[in-house]
Amino acid sequence: MRKLLFGLFSLMIISASAQSSPVAKEAARQAPDSQLQQYIAQAKAQGYSLSTVENLLRAQGATYEDLARLSALWGGTGEASTEAVMDEEAIGTDFGLSAQSVDAPAQTRAARFGASFFNRARLTETPELYIATPDDYQLGPGDELSIQLFGGSEEMYTVQISREGHIKVPRLAPVYLSGLSVGQAKARIKNAFSQIYTGLNVQIDDPSRVDLMVSLRSARSVVINISGNVQVPGTYTISAFSSVLNALYAAGGPNEVGSYRDIKIIRNGKLLQSIDLYDFFLNGSLPTLYLKDQDIIQVPALQKEVELQGGFKTTGFFELKESETLKELLAISGGFMSNAYKERVLVNRISGYKRETLSHNLNESTSLALEDGDVITSNLINEVVENGVSIEGAVYLPGLYSLSLVSTVGELLEASKGLTKEAFSGQATLFRKSYEVENQARTIDFSIASDLNITLKGGDRLYIPSALDVFDSGTISVIGEVNSPGTFEFKNGMTLYDALVLADGFSNQADKKSVAVYFSSIYDKEFFTQTDFYQVSDELKTQYPVQLEANTLIVVRKRFELRDVEKVTLTGLVLTPGVYAIKSNRYRLYDLLQDSGGFIEDAYLNGISITREAETAERIKNAISEISENQELSQEFIKPIVMGINGEKLMQTKGLDLNLNPILQEGDVVNVPKLDNTITVIGEVQQTSKIVFNKNISIGESVTRAGGYNQNARKSGVYVIYKNGSVKSRKRILGIFKSDPKLEPGVTVVVPQKIVRENRGSITEIVGITSSLATVALLIRQLGL
Repeated sequence: MRKLLFGLFSLMIISASAQSSPVAKEAARQAPDSQLQQYIAQAKAQGYSLSTVENLLRAQGATYEDLARLSALWGGTGEASTEAVMDEEAIGTDFGLSAQSVDAPAQTRAARFGASFFNRARLTETPELYIATPDDYQLGPGDELSIQLFGGSEEMYTVQISREGHIKVPRLAPVYLSGLSVGQAKARIKNAFSQIYTGLNVQIDDPSRVDLMVSLRSARSVVINISGNVQVPGTYTISAFSSVLNALYAAGGPNEVGSYRDIKIIRNGKLLQSIDLYDFFLNGSLPTLYLKDQDIIQVPALQKEVELQGGFKTTGFFELKESETLKELLAISGGFMSNAYKERVLVNRISGYKRETLSHNLNESTSLALEDGDVITSNLINEVVENGVSIEGAVYLPGLYSLSLVSTVGELLEASKGLTKEAFSGQATLFRKSYEVENQARTIDFSIASDLNITLKGGDRLYIPSALDVFDSGTISVIGEVNSPGTFEFKNGMTLYDALVLADGFSNQADKKSVAVYFSSIYDKEFFTQTDFYQVSDELKTQYPVQLEANTLIVVRKRFELRDVEKVTLTGLVLTPGVYAIKSNRYRLYDLLQDSGGFIEDAYLNGISITREAETAERIKNAISEISENQELSQEFIKPIVMGINGEKLMQTKGLDLNLNPILQEGDVVNVPKLDNTITVIGEVQQTSKIVFNKNISIGESVTRAGGYNQNARKSGVYVIYKNGSVKSRKRILGIFKSDPKLEPGVTVVVPQKIVRENRGSITEIVGITSSLATVALLIRQLGL
């Protein structure tokens, strides 16, 4: 079995030696599953269960991932056994040697004080242990020491303390070091080494003097047992540097009923020490205690637990010792929050089969004896101000005032230093609450003495409106060919000149001869806009004395003779491909090809195509979207349009045949492809193929060369896509004679799939489809396509 466990462990986790390097451990984890399955088969043959092997491997430092991998290979479920399926964070392994970070276990109730230390996610399961060796650290079997001699002699020894507790150096008798501190060990080693290095005992100024330095090269690993109420009790292999806190951290900490106040350390069957973790959580104080092989950390069940709620700085469950009272509990929790009521607490206590609530006055005593299960609550003070009033708006010092200083409206106004210049009409509104709901209002006139003498009540609010808030002066809008078009606040007396100045003047494309000004007016309850046009000269101020009104629209139009430069792109086998400007409204394809300088060798003229962004198609899509929820149907009309051109005839006629010579539009992409002397056959054929073109080849022959039709082919629907993007389909004349499109170089023959009709649909569905198609056809007709 030892050999079997070694195989499982070395393949899954790390090498059996506690001093294995991280590189060796990672290499062992990368072993293939096939090797591990051989050892699993042997374990099953010898009668070992999965849980037994897991417990043995966990004692050697196996991680959760290692156990999950074992379980997946053992039973094929991919899940660990009952013993292994637990929170990853709770599965501790070699401290300083293993384990990745995990998430905290889920809490089913308010958190226990101190639980967050063990439950929080962390980057590594163990702390870094690259620290100086503590003076009180006791050496033991497995510790590795470095002994360095320098001065009159230069030498270095690396030794390990044996199981018997001594080290062995050539030419020296064994030196017993177990149980000694590093300082004590240094003195004993120096005494032993002085037998062969006489320079260790000479004076400091002697040239032959030899100095000796001893350091702990690698700490031993110890095997400890953690039992009781912890998340994952079991046997753990940890570094000898690890503290009790580190060991509990590896085991996930106490569980929901485990004690934080009475952690027992048992050595050789006797209680060595009891540790209170609250000392660490509150003061950072932890006894210095190094664990040894076979030490037991025992976590008993808690004896007394109470809960704090409400206005305490720290709320949750707290474990108390038998002698601790409310006073000690307040100290542990940090006391009351600033907005808590500090003179009284409520204690909800179990009494027999029910609970009862007690009220305790803290002014009398804080030494209230607490019982297990008590829930202590501190109420938060209501934010409502009982004796305050407020003033808002157009005063110099708005804010909250005490009724002890002001009692009337006049006194409140005086305390706020009076009205500002923006105050509107010398009036205000007094809002008053009833049952803490602001549901009353009264108009205050500051010119009436009785209004100023109104007595205020707690919660009253006096609002003085500002003229800036009351009046809406309106706006003016300037759009078109100005440098900063926008909407501006209207001011009385504004002229057209002022509006143009706010818009930073005319742009260089503005038509100064005609500026449209739209006034909005209402006559006889009918709204209409009045439009006036004004001549512009360089003398803006004298030419634009026009008085504006609120909500006026000013439009500065573009000069008629100016147009944006429209562009097309020419690609492919031409002498000068690139971007070209459309020179006129009748700039055609032939003109573009002439401007490019002509074609280069291997240009395929019949493959010339024009790709156009379908603006009209976009309008169809939007129209369909408004009348139909069929988004797929509307998306079909948004694809770019590709026009195929017979370039040979275009060049032969020199562009005179206007049917072959379309007018170009902004954004058009014209492509002159390279001659492709092949035919591509795709779709429902036996094999997608490319075949060499010859002028006598037909659709039938091309399909034959592709292995023929497959069983799903719709032969009557075969169509051809030409190099220029145009499409032609197979036709029948008089329903009898088949007429195939002529093949050219670079074409693609497409064999579509048969249409499978599962059901013909109801009359209602057929009518709906027909109606939609008729609507689309009508739209296309109306849009002029």
